[in-house]
Amino acid sequence: MMAHRSSILALAIIASACSVERTATTSQAIIGGETSDPSEFPATGMLVVGNELRCTATLIAPDVALTAGHCLEAPMYGDFGFTLDTDAADGIADRIPLKAYHQHPDFNGSVDDFVDLATRNDIGLIILERPVENVVPEPIDAPGLPTLFDTGSQLAMWGYGRITWHTGSFALKRDAEVMIDRIEDHEFATTANDPQPCNGDSGAPLFADTPTGRRLVGVVSRAMGRSERCDTGAIITRVEPYAQWIVESSLDRDP
Repeated sequence: MMAHRSSILALAIIASACSVERTATTSQAIIGGETSDPSEFPATGMLVVGNELRCTATLIAPDVALTAGHCLEAPMYGDFGFTLDTDAADGIADRIPLKAYHQHPDFNGSVDDFVDLATRNDIGLIILERPVENVVPEPIDAPGLPTLFDTGSQLAMWGYGRITWHTGSFALKRDAEVMIDRIEDHEFATTANDPQPCNGDSGAPLFADTPTGRRLVGVVSRAMGRSERCDTGAIITRVEPYAQWIVESSLDRDP
């Protein structure tokens, strides 16, 4: 059954044509975003360690979710889990343990060397111990068939965490429309104007509309530059260059 579900994922991807990181474990929410309706983008949830938010992750198959690579640095305590709980103020509900997780093999863990667009390979995959039922996974770009978007395009984004960069809060799912500033082969940048992602929105998905429906085209990687105030825009890992790796890694259930 595991192999069957993974085959469905591979076929679906091909047919479909954390917060910004300051450290590997810091979390915040979308600056200037709005509280999400539970019915909106229901496949986006939290990657947690124990009962604490680590990053945002999005189901791309019933038991597979996409996130940022740096989110999968091994925790010092506790175990990874995934939940679609939209508000952690009353605790984490329906936490699903992970069976396995895969950080891209060429992920570069340095931060200071990547304060602008680069090729950091900041993407990762989590595989759940059991599938999530009654939620439609989000399709991603097919290998070699990227969704086209340009500078100035607006993309929908969903993430969890703080409302402002300097105050803490329980993880709360929020959404926003962010604008693209620059695009390169493996990453693109959002503008420095609000709304924009902040620490802990790592792994948060960005979606583009296409004639056949929306596609998950990027995951939040890190801040642009060295500001701690979430006021310089964010760097996003493009999904399409890694689509084939995503398909292959979804088949690897070895912990």
